Formats: sequence, structure tokens, C-alpha cells
Amino acid sequence: MKFIRKVAAIGAICLVFAGSAWQVAQGQQRTTSLFSTGCVRRGTMDSSQQDISIGRQAFTEIFYIYSGYNSLITCRIRPAGSQARFKTLRLAFGIADDIRANKPVDVNVYLDGNLAASKTLSVGEKSLLLLDVSKVSSVAIETPNNNDSVYTKVSFVQALLEPISSSPGRRQ
Repeated sequence: MKFIRKVAAIGAICLVFAGSAWQVAQGQQRTTSLFSTGCVRRGTMDSSQQDISIGRQAFTEIFYIYSGYNSLITCRIRPAGSQARFKTLRLAFGIADDIRANKPVDVNVYLDGNLAASKTLSVGEKSLLLLDVSKVSSVAIETPNNNDSVYTKVSFVQALLEPISSSPGRRQ
């Protein structure tokens, strides 16, 4: 009987440690919203939770930027002197089907001030960018004003920073 109690107690302790290890592993794999990292804004933009249609597909808009205002949002993803926490930036954005615009809109993404990607979108078009940010300190997204006075809403439906995964026995 004492042996069974000891085995049960050891089993319970193992389960507690296994659960804690699982929570730690899950915590290291969580994504972070780009827009929650400390951003500086210029132009017309805001967070949102509105359902929209892009390319006849339903999405939930999490953030929007208006072009034509020379809008720019710059986010610090790694403070000076700290180790990298993120590996990939996943950006999904587009122009909703119900927007009335007759000119395409440019969306530029900068990593540490260097142009990393540029997309030109029309109404109903969407784009997905996967960018390596493992050696990057800041990310900027810009909708430049092309001197055409067209104010078009660019909707972001995903802006996630994926963490650098760590494997057992490997230090970061």
C-alpha cells in the first residue's frame, strides 16, 4: 500500500512538472501583434475590429491606414542592446471590395529603415508578406502620397511577429 502511494505521489509530481514545461513551451511559441510593440504613428490610421470583404472573402480588420496622407507607422520590435525575440513578420492586408477608388495604392514595408517589400494594390486585392525580422530592430509601414489626392483605406487583417523558437539544449 505504501509503495502504491509513493508511485502515485511521484506520478502526480511528474504530471505537475510536465504541465509546467508544456505551458513554458507554449508561451515561447506565442505570436505578438506588431501593433502592440510600441509604435509611432503619422497620418490617418487606427485599430479596428470590423468585418470586411477583400476579394470576396471575409476577414476581420485589425488595423487600417489611409493612403493619400503620407501615412507611416513605425514599430520597435527589439529595444537597443537586447537579443532578438522574433523571427518572422506575417503581414496580411488589402483593400476592401466596397472601397470606391480608381487608382492603385502603394504599401511599403521597411526593416530598419531599408525598403524590404513594396506592394501595389487595387480594390479587392490582398497581399501576404512573410519577412525575416530576426536581425531587425524596427518595422515601418508606409502608404506614400503619390500627389494624386486619393484617400484609400488599406486594411490589415494580420500583423503578427512569430517568435524565435528555442529547442531543448540550445541557448539563445
